Amino acid sequence: MAKTRIVSWSEIDCYRQCPLKHELAYRQRWQQPAKEGSALYRGTLFHAVMEAHYNLVKWLNAGNSEIANWFGAEIDRLLNFQNPEDQSSEQQLLTWMYQRYVDLYNSDEQWEIVDVEWAHDFWLPTPTGGRSSFKIKVKIDLIVRHRQTGKLWIVDHKTCQNLPVDKLLQLDDQFGLYTWLMRQIGMPVAGSIHNACRTQRNKGEMELKESFKRTMLYRTDTELDTIAIEAYKSMRKAYSTPEGQAERTPNVDMCGWKCNYTEDCIGSRKDKNPIAYRSRSLALHGFVQNFERH
Repeated sequence: MAKTRIVSWSEIDCYRQCPLKHELAYRQRWQQPAKEGSALYRGTLFHAVMEAHYNLVKWLNAGNSEIANWFGAEIDRLLNFQNPEDQSSEQQLLTWMYQRYVDLYNSDEQWEIVDVEWAHDFWLPTPTGGRSSFKIKVKIDLIVRHRQTGKLWIVDHKTCQNLPVDKLLQLDDQFGLYTWLMRQIGMPVAGSIHNACRTQRNKGEMELKESFKRTMLYRTDTELDTIAIEAYKSMRKAYSTPEGQAERTPNVDMCGWKCNYTEDCIGSRKDKNPIAYRSRSLALHGFVQNFERH
């Protein structure tokens, strides 16, 4: 029987960017703690704020002010509202973003909040429709029901420097994969909503529409099945490659802004023993191996 492997969308996406990056991040488990000021740090903090915000809305709508007040206090704690003079630069930026977000969307009265940070896992399918040896774990930021139509939607919060182009979002399989999974377990979601929140703070006044954009994404059942099967194929290929033999796929744009291993990758291809070189170099650059995470 094949070994069961627990994977995530982040891992699938990482492999598709570069097999060597996937090997370093997910097979050898090299990771670098998120530093304040980094996109990872900012995105993690903003997601925590959004989680508290929509739990606040959920419990206010349910009439439970005690729990709602707790989540309100959690937003204060995350952003240090009570002590603005002591806010970090990240807290200042996210306070500005959050206040503008609330100004634009308020409490999203058109939505019934069904769940916040909904977690589940499911087996990826083989091309013949059978169960593969890969199990994908997901955590969906928000599930809502549109009050007027009664339809369920997945909402995913994304921080970005610039607002996304609609056509390119159709290529983002994360939302399709999550939609496929929910339909598999009997939750008839209509589609997903890409909830983009811009981190770029221009000089001068900015209209709210310059900072936020919600894009509704629809996919057919055939498209969703294809996305799920292709996710399986990516992971099957990733783990069928012997460790230490993953190829690098250099891409100037991708390597320049979306990879933490670029410097170690460049150096290792100049060394006769690239595997040993990368291990030394990664450790020197503050990476650690964490085998406890998935």
